[in-house]
Amino acid sequence: MISNGIITSKMGPFAKPRKEVLNFLKRLIFDAIGLIILLLSLPFLWLLNYFKPIKKRKIMVGTHPIVSNVHYKYLLQDSLPEYDVDIFIFEDWLGEKTYYDISAKEILPKYIIGKSAYSIAPYFVLIWALRKYKGFFWHFDGAILERTLLWRIEPFILDLFGKRVVMRGYGTDQWSLLQTTDNLNFKFTLSNHRERYFMMDFKKIKRNYMWTKYADSVGGDIRYLPIVNAISFAHFYIETDKLTYNLNEEMSPIIISHFANHPERKGSYAIEALCKELKDEGYNIEYRSVVGVSREEALSILDESHIFIEHLFNGVLGTGSLEAMAKGNVVLSNIDTKIEELLLVQDYEFYSKFFKEFPLININIKTLKQELISLIEDKELLKVKIKDSRKFVENTTNNVKSNLSSSGIMRKIYSKGK
Repeated sequence: MISNGIITSKMGPFAKPRKEVLNFLKRLIFDAIGLIILLLSLPFLWLLNYFKPIKKRKIMVGTHPIVSNVHYKYLLQDSLPEYDVDIFIFEDWLGEKTYYDISAKEILPKYIIGKSAYSIAPYFVLIWALRKYKGFFWHFDGAILERTLLWRIEPFILDLFGKRVVMRGYGTDQWSLLQTTDNLNFKFTLSNHRERYFMMDFKKIKRNYMWTKYADSVGGDIRYLPIVNAISFAHFYIETDKLTYNLNEEMSPIIISHFANHPERKGSYAIEALCKELKDEGYNIEYRSVVGVSREEALSILDESHIFIEHLFNGVLGTGSLEAMAKGNVVLSNIDTKIEELLLVQDYEFYSKFFKEFPLININIKTLKQELISLIEDKELLKVKIKDSRKFVENTTNNVKSNLSSSGIMRKIYSKGK
């Protein structure tokens, strides 16, 4: 139905019942075979690990190719220098080899991988990982059995083998339609423009509850997770040594960039229209929509741009914002004021100062244009904010490194594993 130019719902059902039944039966066959493999192999593997444990301490980060995994690997290496850290993925969706160290096809033969590494391969990967790794650092949709019907038994198996798990949410792995009723833009875009968000909602809620019960440490968006071990607006970690700072002194034009992947969810169409409006009004700007390019190309665009717009209504900081700050951009993004209020109430002494010095400019569709004009018209202010942004990321990164090293939190978690 179309009303006033807004697509409110697509015609026809979201899913075909027959297709869902066929997919379920196919999955049932894979998982029945997988269960037999586990029942036959796990007792012997447990005895092997018990009587002949692997001495080398290793942690798996994974299991999807996303950039936050790269930064988490550096974080673990800094705080746990005695551990080896591998990023494992099932499939390289993005064609970015720098995002991972090991893929499923590198440890398993082709006849096991088949058409998809998510079919029968997860069961072989789990057996391999239980032998190889002491602990795991996963996102909520990144557990090894996540895409199988047996995802609920994974915490039990990990506990049986004495493995330790840290869970971190990155965004889509924790969002729920049922929990976004106070953010109509977010609810609308999740339900209407990405079918999997709608189709996976109930499983996602159940899965997140499960992992928050059983993981050794949980971090993420408190709005969508039932509980987290720590709530902070100053927990960010970006490996700044790998992100060269560049203040583009040439400010004619002012270059505004935006990562327009998932455009409905980020408000990309409105951002582009608003920047066009500014240009039509005579402001000397250039808008660059970044989508479908390699990571190297995306970072090179951040080197040239002055202003980075993250999103209009998600409410939290993304990795893109932090990398843009590190590369030399003022960042404009939407931060949920309820998160600010929570932090101020719980730790006013720290966060009252923090938010005064916080270089990110909090915007929505009503305020974005004026905030851009303020920066475009005052280039000295723009330069100051660019420098403050880089300094902010450096300070928060150093604080995370220092706190993890002094408290030994990660070491305490993974030292308990087998």
